Amino acid sequence: MSFTFAKRTLISSLVAAASFSSVALAQPQPGFTITPSIGHYDMDNDRDEKNDTAYSLGLGYQFDNPWAVEFVYLNADTKSAQTGNKVDVDQYRLDGLYHLPNVSHYNLTPYLAAGVGTTDFSSNPDNNVEINAGGGLKYAINDSLALRADFRLVNDVEDHHVDKVSSIGLQMTFGHKGNHEASQEMDFQPIDYDENVDQATEEMAEPTPANEPETITEIEQPIIAEDNPLMENTVKQEEPLPEPPVTADGTEPSLSEQAAVVAAQPPIKLNIQFASNQTQVQQKFYPEIEKLATFLMENPNTTVVIEGHTDDTGAASYNQKVSEERANAIADVLVEIFGIPESRVSAIGYGEDKPLFDNDSAEHRQANRRVVAVISDNQA
Repeated sequence: MSFTFAKRTLISSLVAAASFSSVALAQPQPGFTITPSIGHYDMDNDRDEKNDTAYSLGLGYQFDNPWAVEFVYLNADTKSAQTGNKVDVDQYRLDGLYHLPNVSHYNLTPYLAAGVGTTDFSSNPDNNVEINAGGGLKYAINDSLALRADFRLVNDVEDHHVDKVSSIGLQMTFGHKGNHEASQEMDFQPIDYDENVDQATEEMAEPTPANEPETITEIEQPIIAEDNPLMENTVKQEEPLPEPPVTADGTEPSLSEQAAVVAAQPPIKLNIQFASNQTQVQQKFYPEIEKLATFLMENPNTTVVIEGHTDDTGAASYNQKVSEERANAIADVLVEIFGIPESRVSAIGYGEDKPLFDNDSAEHRQANRRVVAVISDNQA
């Protein structure tokens, strides 16, 4: 492939990418990827070639987990350091990428990479096997577009040359399911307000005996249906938050009376999903969190702890990190968007340490993937 063709391919790809809309910042979704890049090829000191600009094009697939595969063609036509003659440089690689948990506040996702390939130098008839290793960083512009910085060490296993390749590119993702389609697949339905159901639920709730006050209400159902990116999302229709307590004459009860009412409330369930390998709460789920925020505002003596849990699929360290970041993301929305005082909201991640069931079936693992809101009454 000539230098001119590689340059035209890069420019054409960047122009096509500009047509993508930037709706909301999010980590790139699973699907087929195309990544045109430009960078610098630093030749080993023992080579006879000069360092030069490198153009590359990557074709790959991002799985619905931290892994991705990619085939990369790189062109770095240069000149001989001694004679000045033109040297055609064509590199072919097959790489694997492993994405680390993203930094949700900045939409940054670091990754590690390694692969195998070969580089064709027109000045050298031998095409030796090469291995490469390195990593990079992705900045998500929207669900389909991300800026990507990459660095690789490329080692010729026979001649022992070590080249360095650094690049910056634009990764485009195709074929992933949009938010609406994903919601339908997960059977996600908005909460329906049914006064008859709410009234029946309140009648079924058993009051707490006055001599045995219960000051903590645990929300035992999942807020987040998918806390491990290796598993499928499944969400059930949930119930709304309870109405604020009032006495028979319509007045607001005392704080001590409110404490008893809070303790007697049935479990509060919310529908919130995270996309695979994401820790950022999408705005379409804010109404769910708003219900919890409203309950906290109308019961000022209460606090909430957001707990993150996963199943045991994948590395324990990764599960721990994901559970912490997703719990913190929901806590941040409560504080920053809905104005709940920071002193009343906290978050903690338990990873896979506290399962509800043994992780011996798909149903049990699904139940273990959850985020639990624990509401406490702090009335003395």
